[in-house]
Amino acid sequence: MREHLDGERPLLVLLDEARCRVPMLREEWQAAPCRLLRDQAGGGTEQPADDEVVEIGLPFLDWLPKAHRERAARFLAESDAELARTPMAFLPPLLTEERRDGAPLSPRFARRLLPNALTADRLATAVEHLFADAPHSCAVAATGSAR
Repeated sequence: MREHLDGERPLLVLLDEARCRVPMLREEWQAAPCRLLRDQAGGGTEQPADDEVVEIGLPFLDWLPKAHRERAARFLAESDAELARTPMAFLPPLLTEERRDGAPLSPRFARRLLPNALTADRLATAVEHLFADAPHSCAVAATGSAR
């Protein structure tokens, strides 16, 4: 990721939403490797009851520089507005961030509206198309998660 960001190599980030909450069982919460998760669950001092499920708020794209996070948040807000005013039947399977003057070529942000319609091959073709003008070639890797 760092090489793509530092070298402005093609990187497409698929987003679902900005404020993600993940349910965790007590055992998972206790075994969490990151103190941040414990802090998010209520100050890190209280232990949840045995039968309790704790919801953890994950930081929004904390691995991206601030300017890119702000662009991603702006894209999410704009795409939420688009989703609110347009019937789903008229929307594409992949809603992508519009390129703007002065914005870096990479990363670009997108939302998968119809995940089942986007096979790994179709997504790879979309990435190639989105970054056709990029000075570097695209490397595509498919993962099982949209986050």
